[in-house]
Amino acid sequence: DHRDLHSFPTRRSSDLDIAALMSGTHPAQQRLAFEELLAHGLSLRRQRIALREHGAFALPIARKAVDALRGTLPFALTGAQQRVLAEVEADLEAPRPMLRLVQGDVGSGKTVVAALAAMQAVSAGRQVALMAPTELLAEQHLQNFQRWFEPHGVRVAWLAGKVTGKARRETLAAIADGSAQVIVGTHALMQGGVAFGALGLVIVDEQHRFGVHQRLALRDKGLAGERVPHQLVMTATPIPRTLAMTADRKSVV
Repeated sequence: DHRDLHSFPTRRSSDLDIAALMSGTHPAQQRLAFEELLAHGLSLRRQRIALREHGAFALPIARKAVDALRGTLPFALTGAQQRVLAEVEADLEAPRPMLRLVQGDVGSGKTVVAALAAMQAVSAGRQVALMAPTELLAEQHLQNFQRWFEPHGVRVAWLAGKVTGKARRETLAAIADGSAQVIVGTHALMQGGVAFGALGLVIVDEQHRFGVHQRLALRDKGLAGERVPHQLVMTATPIPRTLAMTADRKSVV
């Protein structure tokens, strides 16, 4: 159609329904909102399909080991924690990669859910990497995991920027040969010299403080053919990008 565009009728700004615009009920606004939501939904669906083209190592739950860890915790799980744990356990048992967000306020029990998920992975012969954005937060996780896991014979390793020299070389060797079963650290986990022997589960705390490429760099360290590690994201303050990343896999504790 080569008609002059100026021949089409136009509306003056004074003709617009200002009240409808202010209330968000104007047809033009609704159309734009619909198109944006449709595009966002289709984009998420493409991401989900692309993710599921990869497989993952199915991590069958060793109920005895997980229950033994639960039995030594100094507290009982709440109803919400048990519900979220059941959802995570079911995801880990599937041969497709989990990508789940666990949201909850500080002190709500996200870490203990992550620890029990880690025990499921370790019992299935896979390694677990837990990455936190600061050394202080990572050290808090390290202390908890050492207290919970080491009585059960699970070796917990620590890797951060300040781990240097002989201690770093020994830690890297233990990560590479699989003798370090749970590895807690900071951005150092993503560095080029870090090679995992059998990474099966990646846990990221406060994911929004890492870039997408950083998170994927850690995930790809567990790449084995067409299989990638399961991913569990924990946060107290989810942002739209975090929520979009997980789409239909969100749990609240």
